[in-house]
Amino acid sequence: MAAIRKSKMVSGATLLRLALLAALVVAFAIWNPAFISGRNLYALMQSFALLGMVALGLSLTMIAGEFDLSVGSMVAVGGLITLVVGAGNLVYGMAAALAFAVLVGLVNAIVISRFKVSSLVVSVGSMMALSGFAFWLAGGKVISTDNFDLGMALDDPLLTVFSWRSLVTLAAFLLVGLFMHYTLMGRDIRVVGSKPQVAAASGARVGRSLVIVFVISAVTAALAGSLLSMSLASAAATTGSTLMLQAVSAAIVGGVALTGGSGTPAHVLLGSLILTAMNNGLSLIGMGATGILFANGLVLMGIVLLDGQLGAWMSERLAMSRAANSA
Repeated sequence: MAAIRKSKMVSGATLLRLALLAALVVAFAIWNPAFISGRNLYALMQSFALLGMVALGLSLTMIAGEFDLSVGSMVAVGGLITLVVGAGNLVYGMAAALAFAVLVGLVNAIVISRFKVSSLVVSVGSMMALSGFAFWLAGGKVISTDNFDLGMALDDPLLTVFSWRSLVTLAAFLLVGLFMHYTLMGRDIRVVGSKPQVAAASGARVGRSLVIVFVISAVTAALAGSLLSMSLASAAATTGSTLMLQAVSAAIVGGVALTGGSGTPAHVLLGSLILTAMNNGLSLIGMGATGILFANGLVLMGIVLLDGQLGAWMSERLAMSRAANSA
């Protein structure tokens, strides 16, 4: 019965987010039919490619009961390393950016697990260090490349609304979703986030779980920055400066609890699409940045409240169903 209850709760949460996404699409399409044009949907998916990739990695640290505040700075560093190291070959630059991200993720996880330091403190330190490193790499200017071929290939429209960059983000969600659902390590990550005191006693690999989530968080952020830099043929130290808050919002809208232990990549995918669609639609009808931020906050609070009410409603219906069956 507990398994059935959990299944229905997840289904209800999914339907809530699908309904909100559909409502946004219909509302914006009625307000401005250009919203559902192939060109605008392509632009929407390009924005999702960046936000979704960062939110995916960050959400894993949140599911594990931790937090990675350095993802925005890692986006900037990933893009800069790609162009600086990959001056002759951008693929080598991307490889260097991802290798650097693995190192940063390892250091963050080891400091948190070995020295029992709060992930907020550690990731704030990483954020500041990475930001300084980004400004040093950039040297006070925008770094650019004359290698446009790879970026043009990454942004080449596929099936009208997709590009290789957005498909890479969707593939990342699929891979991480399979990892979290079908592997023992995915279970360990949830246990560490939901019951940290009993995780070690139950055999959960706490230290390894933290290493995996922080490495994935750093790598996805660096990959997002690397792909963006190749797409734009430029990178700057200030790239990604607002991405951390947007990624947190996408994760929370996707149902990831700040207390850890709950959330799925599929729901984070929906949360990212909801925020991207809303921001795109509001921008299309002429709303400024201030109004868009205000709308983001309202949606965030609304989702949190509706999630709680939906869970209580389903629990009540399940209790009534059990009582009826037992009678």
